[in-house]
Amino acid sequence: RIVNDTRSQRMTRDAVNGTCAVVPPGGANSSSSEPFSEEEAGTSTFMVGVVLSVIADVIIAVSLNVQKTAHMRNEGADGKPVKGMLKLPLWWLGLLLNVGGELGNMLAYGFAPASVVAPVGSVGVIANEVIAVLFLKEPFRWRDAAGLVAIVGGVVLIIVAVPEDPVDLNAVVLQREYYARPAAYGYLIGLWCAVVLFLVHVEPRYAQKSVLVWLLLCSMISSTTVIAARGFSSMLTQAVGGDCAGAHCVGDELFPPCRLTLAHYLFWVLLAIIVTTAIWSAYFLNRAMMIFGNTEVVPVYYCTFTLASIVGGGVVYREFSGMPWQQWLQFLAGVALALGGVLAITSGRGKSARGGGAVLPEPSEQEQPAELPAPEAGRGRRAERVARARAHNQARRPFARLSSEEKAAELRRQSRGSFAAPVGGIGSAHS
Repeated sequence: RIVNDTRSQRMTRDAVNGTCAVVPPGGANSSSSEPFSEEEAGTSTFMVGVVLSVIADVIIAVSLNVQKTAHMRNEGADGKPVKGMLKLPLWWLGLLLNVGGELGNMLAYGFAPASVVAPVGSVGVIANEVIAVLFLKEPFRWRDAAGLVAIVGGVVLIIVAVPEDPVDLNAVVLQREYYARPAAYGYLIGLWCAVVLFLVHVEPRYAQKSVLVWLLLCSMISSTTVIAARGFSSMLTQAVGGDCAGAHCVGDELFPPCRLTLAHYLFWVLLAIIVTTAIWSAYFLNRAMMIFGNTEVVPVYYCTFTLASIVGGGVVYREFSGMPWQQWLQFLAGVALALGGVLAITSGRGKSARGGGAVLPEPSEQEQPAELPAPEAGRGRRAERVARARAHNQARRPFARLSSEEKAAELRRQSRGSFAAPVGGIGSAHS
């Protein structure tokens, strides 16, 4: 028996002799005193998604700080790592925690809407702040306290505002009621046209001048990851919950075991999309963190990722359908509070606290060029001045004008003794 949930009708059906027969919600022998509560079931799964997302984001924050601690302990007196990071047990522990947190975050999309899971990820910023203050001995400011209060208030408003959706997102429902809608595939087509436009025209010209270029690219690609994760996780939870135990009905059609989940091609297509887009978005995020400081990248990316995830989930899965204006105000106020809290916590910190990017220091901080050998006889003072001016200009060249080999050398020089947290997966923006 399954519940065939649509927005226009809800009925309970039994697979009897290869057909779908309508039965009372409580069963064929049930009485009217045993009502069927779909609202309670929807609320239960909604809160499961919220709690799962909170736990996953806390684990991700812990994992990044564990890896950061491993790198700090592995730093020698000269600022260089003593061992390779693959030889550090503490680093592997952090990596395993990170993978577990990302998997939990992905499963959360199977229970709660993307417009809730993405903003709830700001809880990871709270966990990261607590760990940094208690264990890494970073200073705690009044701005941080205000940011924590804003994040908590924003998350509460978002959870209260977004309605629960009890619809079972199996393969048939996803294809017929969501992905085949003109608004859904029109949004995805427009999104990927924007990605191609950025890759062809915007990135080559402005990527190293503005932090928004790579982060907008990453957020647009991650929006596709979130959309695929919502469908994939819903199908996975149904498969584990009993879809493969027997035949099930959707409408008037009877489907064999697993035909709505694991045995359907859409399940594996969504998995391939998740893996591909997650790796691709992580590539652009890491490039942004190499060129720009983390204090600039982290808050901006969290904002762009959250907004892209909310828009993608709202358009494709109609997560805001039927919301009254009061709930809209609550939702928008919650998003604004959560984003403002993240910006308050991450802003106003020096690069030493959060890690810097590969931006060339001021000329006064640069390593002075090695002294030139004495000029050979006959060259004269003019030749010496020309040589010294050429060396000085070489040292002051902007990072964007360096060759690829010179950029790599500069990145290696500036990364000595610093730590860049690994980035990847759906919930990377949360941390």
